[in-house]
Amino acid sequence: MATPYETIYTRCLAKLEDPTLAMLPEEDLEDMLHGWMLSAIAKHRKCEHDLSDRDDELKQFNSDLSDLELEIISLLMCREWVSQQLNSVTLTLQVFSGKETNYFSQAAHLKELIALDDKWRLEAQQLSRDYTYTNNDYFD
Repeated sequence: MATPYETIYTRCLAKLEDPTLAMLPEEDLEDMLHGWMLSAIAKHRKCEHDLSDRDDELKQFNSDLSDLELEIISLLMCREWVSQQLNSVTLTLQVFSGKETNYFSQAAHLKELIALDDKWRLEAQQLSRDYTYTNNDYFD
């Protein structure tokens, strides 16, 4: 049985509240998600399934990934999204808006993004740890 990339993409997008993603052309969004997925796969080294056994033409993994594996990969993809936000040049520029030119604090925004990244990092680490225990014969 196979796992379509779309399954992971949907899990990732459900965690992100970014209206700019909805405005992207479908092909661009899919390319972005695919890149995040490849980076996430490289970071999920303890996976029971061979994540390199996939078909990019059919856009699927050639094995049936578990819910836990899907969740770990989607969380790691979210970290790729937040990494782009943290490394964005717009955080270093002054942002002004409105009639009276209100200043929006990049520091506060940056702090929130870092907190979100920390949350996803911890969640991915905990799930990876649990996944390792679950798939290790020593603990059976």
